[in-house]
Amino acid sequence: MKPEERPEFYANSNLKKALKFDPSPESVHDTRVYLRKYLTLSLTLSRLYHNSDCMYYSKEIIRILGRIRDADVIGCIPIDRKLLALKVMKILPKISSCYLPKMYGSRLVVFEKIREIYNHIQIEDFHEFRKKVRILYYLTESVGEDPKPLKDISRELGDIRDQHLKELCTSNVNKNKKLSFDPRLIEETKAIVREIIMRSEFQHLKKFE
Repeated sequence: MKPEERPEFYANSNLKKALKFDPSPESVHDTRVYLRKYLTLSLTLSRLYHNSDCMYYSKEIIRILGRIRDADVIGCIPIDRKLLALKVMKILPKISSCYLPKMYGSRLVVFEKIREIYNHIQIEDFHEFRKKVRILYYLTESVGEDPKPLKDISRELGDIRDQHLKELCTSNVNKNKKLSFDPRLIEETKAIVREIIMRSEFQHLKKFE
């Protein structure tokens, strides 16, 4: 098995990139993505290896970076950017040794999670669907699959969210407005994930109605 097909290798590679953080807008966005990928795999594999401190501090950094990123993209959210970036710099050393060990059965655990999410994709709330697509994008990428199809859907949904936040800054749009998306994305997502599962080595996950 190639190292890039091991989920823990994927998680560690993204953690390593995240630790190179600097306060620039590009780095804020990239580091947030790297840490989300790392955290997604840490949570998914937590039944094989669990480090609550690493998960806690990763979540905290992601939360702070999210505030900075939204302010950078939208432009009307008042924050003390310098102070928030400094907080990230102070927390980062706490996860500098949070690399995952090599784990027997990590691919099986990830594919089981992929199948579990697949089984629960349905017509649902925008934010819930967006979250599932993002997790599926990270998980399938972690086992060596081409991330582009799911990444494109995730980006499309992210653009809808960003546009809504920008509208909140420039108009009297209801902040509780329910966001909508093309329902065909649901079936498109399921078709992509089904093909990925069918290419896996785990026969018991390939039974579809």
